[in-house]
Amino acid sequence: MSVVEAVNREYAQRILRPPQLFAQLAAQPLTPIRGTTFPRTSAIYVFYQDGEAVHVGRTRNLRQRLRGHVSNSHYSASFAFKRARKATGISATYRKGEGRADLLKNPIFEAAFAHALAEVQDMSIRYLPVDDPIDQYLLELYAALELGTSLSEFDTH
Repeated sequence: MSVVEAVNREYAQRILRPPQLFAQLAAQPLTPIRGTTFPRTSAIYVFYQDGEAVHVGRTRNLRQRLRGHVSNSHYSASFAFKRARKATGISATYRKGEGRADLLKNPIFEAAFAHALAEVQDMSIRYLPVDDPIDQYLLELYAALELGTSLSEFDTH
C-alpha cells in the first residue's frame, strides 16, 4: 500500500477544502474594525495593516473576539500584547512579578502596548464564516502559510 493510499479518507477529503475556502476568504471585502458591528458567528479572520495581512485567527464568536482584540485589556487584546512584546523584546513569564499585568507596570512596555492597541484598532479585516472546527483549523493554517503571517499562534492551540 502506497503512502497516498494509506491516507485517511476523511483527511484526504478535508485537505481539499482549505484552498477553496481561502479563495472565498480572499474575495471578502476589507472591513474596518473601528465602527463596524460584526456578526456573532464562527469565523476565520485576517487582520490587515496598510493593505498587508498581519494576523490570521479563528473564533467561535467573531463579534466578541474582535471586541476583545481592541479592548484595553492585556488579557483579551492578545494580538496587541504580542506586538508590544515583539516591539520591546520583553516577554511575560509565569514567575511571580513577571506576568502580563506586571509588564504593564513597566512604562516602556505600557507605551508599546498602548501603541500596538491603537494600531490594531485602526486595522481592517476580512472574515469568512466557518462553522466546522476542523475546517477552521485547516483554513487558519492554510491562510497563514498563503499570506506569510506568523505561525506562532499554533504554539498555543
